[in-house]
Amino acid sequence: MTRQTFYFLIGLVFALHNSEEAIAAPRMLSMMQARGPALLRAFYAGIEVSELRVSLFVLTVLGLFLALLAARNESSTSGAYTMLVFAAVIGLNALMHIVLAVTFRTYMPGLITAIALTLPLSLLVLARGFRERWVPTRAYWSVIPAAVVVHGPLLAGFIIGTTRIARVFVGS
Repeated sequence: MTRQTFYFLIGLVFALHNSEEAIAAPRMLSMMQARGPALLRAFYAGIEVSELRVSLFVLTVLGLFLALLAARNESSTSGAYTMLVFAAVIGLNALMHIVLAVTFRTYMPGLITAIALTLPLSLLVLARGFRERWVPTRAYWSVIPAAVVVHGPLLAGFIIGTTRIARVFVGS
């Protein structure tokens, strides 16, 4: 498989995962608001299902755009680095779904695609990127820390921003 194929797969799997989350958004929000750890309860407090779905839609469009942009020039080191971080982010997200499902002892929206698609693809892309030296070794070792920042504070800020904007358009 070419890098371009992996880039397309990352975008596709990301879209499928976010679709699973959007479909089950009512369950996810109710679980996070009622049973999540204090930090997550506080974060999700006041977010409505329609707002979360808008946020997931915008995030998905941005992810697909990133994957398409990287695929247009698959030999680009910056594109490869971006897609390695993207792969690490979806892998980290999959691990979070698994941890939350075990913690809640129930299905966590996004769990099916996390286990079946995002985690395996993430590990495959990260291993392939390392083996084939898609980026210099020094840059490769910064992928996981970058993914933690993207999946943590950057994603949180994105969700806060898009849900606030969504309130204007969906009338929450």
